[in-house]
Amino acid sequence: MSTAKSTRIQFIKYHEAADQQPLSKKAAEKLGIFPSIPLLQLAAWVRSNGFGNVEYLDLHARNLLPEEANAVVRDFDADVVALTAKTLGWPAVIEIALMVREQNPRAVIVVGGPHLTLYAKESLSWECFDIAVVGDGEETFLEICERVEAGQSLAGVAGTIYRHPDGTLEEGPARALSASIDHYPMPAWDLVDIEEYHCLTLLKPFATMVTTRGCPWHCGYCSQVYSEKLRFRDPKLVVDEMEYLEKEKGVKEIVFFDETFTIGKRRMRKFSKLVQERGLTVKFNIRARVDTVDREVLRALKAAGLRSIHMGVEAGTDRLLKIMNKQITREQTMRAFRIAREEGIETRGYFMIGYYDATPEDVEETINFASSIGLDWASFSVATALPGTDLYTVSQERGYVNGDFWREYTVNGGGQLPQLETETFTAEQLRAYRTKAYLKFYMRPDLIRRKWSRAEGRDELMEMLGGATVLSEIVKSTVLKRIPEVGLGKIATV
Repeated sequence: MSTAKSTRIQFIKYHEAADQQPLSKKAAEKLGIFPSIPLLQLAAWVRSNGFGNVEYLDLHARNLLPEEANAVVRDFDADVVALTAKTLGWPAVIEIALMVREQNPRAVIVVGGPHLTLYAKESLSWECFDIAVVGDGEETFLEICERVEAGQSLAGVAGTIYRHPDGTLEEGPARALSASIDHYPMPAWDLVDIEEYHCLTLLKPFATMVTTRGCPWHCGYCSQVYSEKLRFRDPKLVVDEMEYLEKEKGVKEIVFFDETFTIGKRRMRKFSKLVQERGLTVKFNIRARVDTVDREVLRALKAAGLRSIHMGVEAGTDRLLKIMNKQITREQTMRAFRIAREEGIETRGYFMIGYYDATPEDVEETINFASSIGLDWASFSVATALPGTDLYTVSQERGYVNGDFWREYTVNGGGQLPQLETETFTAEQLRAYRTKAYLKFYMRPDLIRRKWSRAEGRDELMEMLGGATVLSEIVKSTVLKRIPEVGLGKIATV
């Protein structure tokens, strides 16, 4: 470890409820409060390089509004404050930065995250931010902290856009991706109270982890834009962290938030073997693609503690899956979930209502498909044209979205989110279809009987009752009537 340095660094996480629009804060929190792995990773990384004066402030977990955190920010008196932003949460990040600027005017406020990869210059039109990090954060953020420690200018740092005191912006050179992510330490779990986090369907206490970076697929609705280059964390390091979380933090379940955890059979076998050799009992759940799982992989993961698998299905017809560039089929989906069910793994599927060129028949079949493949849980969303996606590009070209909505959203610090309307569907129809999907899926007698018949059935039914807060808001947003076959118009707001 390097010689201890005096720069004080504060990492602040905003309310994740901001990412769950248009749900209320109460309903969003039923879905869960999770630690920020990116910020905790950065905290561990700078500490390993000699910056020992760090603090992690989770406004969501501590149920604090930005103005209620004034004293904490003022008392810590950071030299550097780090924030991370997703697009939907951008207004909340601005609110925090404005509060920090008022309470600690001298602090260098750094903002990074997926949103900055798309709209870095527009984000820096807000004078409460000093510098934006584009892409992976570790090496770039460390250089920023080193320059602050040395009293040097931040202009020209690779992987950043810097706002000079006179307001002019200077873009640094691109920073090459690190070839390996194994030299980064595990997140700074000692900075959080693990008991502050909860989720409707998870064992408590739980933690979250990420073992890969990058995604080689190009699904048309996905805004994960960092890198096509896949980088894997060594399975030994992954299991080291799992062991720490189980034995030192008492964690009972780990959520792996990798875009696709199940890439590489050899990697899955090694991971499963190491977990069993260590004698770990912590359960875990994963995200996967239906075309990356088979019986061998799922059986190995089940033996290692896999409790639940989440897979994006999105559409119930092969025609619409092709339009989405999902690169899977209905047959692959049915097979993957059938194997998971047979291996005793809980299943959750994700579905999308209202993609461009979808027909009423596509939507109806998606709803029917979700209810017919034996899922334990299902989530339905109305398609949102997020920045950097094919869906957004097509929506702009066809006039479903006016201009570059997300650029204006960034510059203006928010706005009413656009709900897509096409030549086929109005926004009201899409919300009605979503409500219909939830009611049809969760009110099925066979689903309730199946959950009740399990040893943990009572707990699962209680989880379903807890989710009634979310479902009730979805239903209230729509008056279920006969859904017209055709709707006209271009855009509505929700």
